[in-house]
Amino acid sequence: MSYINKLTRFGYAPENTIAKALNNRMYTDYYYRLMLKARSRFEWKNLPNGIDEKWIEKYLFSEGSCVFYKDETLGFMVAKIGVAGTLNYYDEPTSIIPYATNYIFAENNPKAIDGKLYNNDDCVIIRNNDDMIPTFPTIQLYSYDLTNIKRTIDTNIELQKIPYIILCSDKQKSSLKQLMKQKQDNEPVIYGDKNLDIDQIKAITTTAPMVFDKLQVQKMNVWNECMTFLGLNNANTDKKERLISNEVDANNQLIQANSDVMLKARQKACEQINEMFGTDISVERRTDINIDDLFKDLDKDIDEEGESYDE
Repeated sequence: MSYINKLTRFGYAPENTIAKALNNRMYTDYYYRLMLKARSRFEWKNLPNGIDEKWIEKYLFSEGSCVFYKDETLGFMVAKIGVAGTLNYYDEPTSIIPYATNYIFAENNPKAIDGKLYNNDDCVIIRNNDDMIPTFPTIQLYSYDLTNIKRTIDTNIELQKIPYIILCSDKQKSSLKQLMKQKQDNEPVIYGDKNLDIDQIKAITTTAPMVFDKLQVQKMNVWNECMTFLGLNNANTDKKERLISNEVDANNQLIQANSDVMLKARQKACEQINEMFGTDISVERRTDINIDDLFKDLDKDIDEEGESYDE
């Protein structure tokens, strides 16, 4: 059973909304894939028991920030930030009420002054970046672009299956189906009924251009652009193109710069947490294949004048 038939049979979508169902499913798939990559870029070390890095990265991805503090009952925690006071002259919250699912800060911390935490006194804000901008809106945009291109590819491939449309009367339809079956069966000679009125038959060629190969390249370009935004290694170029060492270096620098935007804010939070609570928390880029390794043979084929390299 085809995927489309399964969608219809099991009630995911009626026949007339299959395209919309596939659009939504494709968008969701790309969003989840990119979201998981975005939330696994950094490795947190020496976190206190009970704190998992996945929650820190989840909050930073969706909220842009979270707060680290010590709960009187549960110990060290990270939670979402509820601003509970005025901003200081640096536009930062002076007091915070942490909140999470099935958790009320005041109930667990009756000794806390006014049921609040005070920024830089008994808690530290962990930021996704300096301006606490969440990552998910950008991931949504890339997911939309990838979905749009992929569904266009699917449509273009489908159009290659219908190179022409035949106009005929209802009486001639059965005869024409038999003729087309002979064609599909690779018959060297096609035999038609003597009553078949050829003059009343018209064929319209759809002439849909075959462009899915070019769209695939564009899809990879968008994917690589997203990886660069996330600070993840990628070639960020069509493999069929000629690369020069300066282009590779420039892409590496952009990847590094994008990663540093996120890493710097996390490392600053670690410094503040360690100073406030006497911990030894650190964060770094998760170890993976360095972009330089992907092109380790490139320099062997580029002379000192920086000539191009063909794969």
